[in-house]
Amino acid sequence: MNMTEEQLLSWIKRAMQPVGKITINAVTEGHHIYCDGVQFALVDKGVIWFKSDDESDLVWDAAGSSTLSNTRKDGTMVYLHYRSAPDDAYDDEKGMRKWAKQGIAAGKRAKMK
Repeated sequence: MNMTEEQLLSWIKRAMQPVGKITINAVTEGHHIYCDGVQFALVDKGVIWFKSDDESDLVWDAAGSSTLSNTRKDGTMVYLHYRSAPDDAYDDEKGMRKWAKQGIAAGKRAKMK
């Protein structure tokens, strides 16, 4: 699991190749990851965060995934709809695809709203 950001992005592209076209956009803090135009994850500081929603939260909770949060300037905590990747997403292609598919499904549902 000790990978540079570039190695991690390369790993995601390689592992996700059978699922669809993976594109990566650099943003101020990290990278947004898309599969066939659907944002399903982001990578920040060497951590993969998969898109989540109310429908998928129980799956993420069962996997022990934490919720991405940010602290606002006023000190309040904001919880975002992203969950930390389980360990097998970092070293097992099938594990990566399993968790990424959860993120893709949440991303598709978000686009439909």
